[in-house]
Amino acid sequence: MNAFAVFNPAANHGQVGRDWGGFGAALRTVFPDLVATASGGRGQAARLVRDALREDHGEIIVVGGDGTINEGVNGFFDQGVPVAPDAVLSIVPAGAGGDIGHGMQTGVAAALRLAHARVRTVDLGHVSCLTPDGNAAARFFLGAASFGLTADIARRLNRSRFLPWRRVQGILARAAWAPAHVRLMAEGGHDEIDGITAVAVLNGPHFGGGLKAAPAADNGDGVFEIAVLAGAPKPRLGPMLQGLRNGEPPDELRLLRTTRLTATPVMETGKPVWVETDGEALGILPATFQIAPRVLRLRA
Repeated sequence: MNAFAVFNPAANHGQVGRDWGGFGAALRTVFPDLVATASGGRGQAARLVRDALREDHGEIIVVGGDGTINEGVNGFFDQGVPVAPDAVLSIVPAGAGGDIGHGMQTGVAAALRLAHARVRTVDLGHVSCLTPDGNAAARFFLGAASFGLTADIARRLNRSRFLPWRRVQGILARAAWAPAHVRLMAEGGHDEIDGITAVAVLNGPHFGGGLKAAPAADNGDGVFEIAVLAGAPKPRLGPMLQGLRNGEPPDELRLLRTTRLTATPVMETGKPVWVETDGEALGILPATFQIAPRVLRLRA
């Protein structure tokens, strides 16, 4: 089977680019016919993957952080339709810190592990929302999507690759945050308006750079875990996020299970509510999140 790898040389503050010789050698012990290409600007990894699938590469390997992996996932689809349904995505988590590969081997060890990793058919999440200028935006996600404070932090972090400034951006986002009044509608008649801090739509346990809101979330069970963080005053934001990072659910956390969630800001919100997928800003509410059951063959 022809194998194609796309890697992000900027991942882990440039470490993937510096270590690509080791990554490439490890991958070629698993996939001797490997063809590898570096990705550059936003969206290029998805285009490279899509082109490789059309050229009959049946095994796609993505090396990088959550954003690069997310692009690889979206490269398996064109206008929402699978490009090559039998193809396999192999992931090598190699970012500075991520949610998709949380708890997995990373770096060259993750590349070597693919020799023994099994292939599973997994669920993806899909979100449709708006860009700030009112155009439609849509994306699949493997790990999680969120809106509210965590998405605003992601939006700010996406604009800077300089580590100290990224830390400052996270502090500034929390300092500027005010609860967003959002209507949440899910299956079974669930319909509420809440002043949310953040809502995570989970296909896996983690979101927001290591926040663990739903340990039972599973990308093979055909359902989302929805984590609603609401009612937190500003002084609680830091401790609440740290509690999630430590696996300690705060009092402000509520969970529900559904295959579909629609979120719409109400008039009192008065500002855009950002949406992110796998750590990459996508657009703003209103948004609809739907589970896409068993649509991707994944080796990890």
